Amino acid sequence: MTEPHSTVLDQAKAVFFDFDGPICSVFAGYPADQIAFDLIDLLQRQSAIFTPPIGDKTDPMDVLRWTGIHKRDSLVAVEEYLVAAEGKAVESAEPTPFAIQAMRRIIDSGRPVAVVSNNSALAIRKYLVTHGIDSIISFISGRVHAQPALMKPNPFSLTLAANRLGISSTDAVLIGDTVTDIEASHAAGVKSIGYANKPGKRESLSRAGADAVIDSMAVLL
Repeated sequence: MTEPHSTVLDQAKAVFFDFDGPICSVFAGYPADQIAFDLIDLLQRQSAIFTPPIGDKTDPMDVLRWTGIHKRDSLVAVEEYLVAAEGKAVESAEPTPFAIQAMRRIIDSGRPVAVVSNNSALAIRKYLVTHGIDSIISFISGRVHAQPALMKPNPFSLTLAANRLGISSTDAVLIGDTVTDIEASHAAGVKSIGYANKPGKRESLSRAGADAVIDSMAVLL
């Protein structure tokens, strides 16, 4: 049973935002499936033997995870290609409606905002600078270079953000749009607000155990 989002948010001493979804649509202009295809092509050119099969993966993060487990000698090359692709993608990323206003509202209430994401910190920072909001973000906890095992649902990035902000994980809330966001929150002891930005997500985020679910960032204003 989910709670009202205002109850969850009001109890938090700091608010973490996932990047892709809650803040912007990272791959709106440079599709994620194209990047995934290019990463698989890179692996093929490095003579990767796809055992187990990599399949028709369309999420570059899944390709990175596969590489980290099954083709570690190509991991740095795949990571560096993905970082560059994310940097290009954020140039045409579409801002999530009301996300910036929601973050400013939280900051005006005296609480810090951190970005906690599986995307690279370089791409996140580039987007924030482009949109003039880098100064309002207290910490960026992005993907650790060439260590995909530390990406969400691993709680590492959430725990790191809480430590850097000097708070207990139990005093933070993460706003995320994927099941892995909710799973990472549970593992870290962080409250979660699911952002159901696509059909079917409300149900999947609720089933994953989100403490609250919202359909628009506007409700946070």
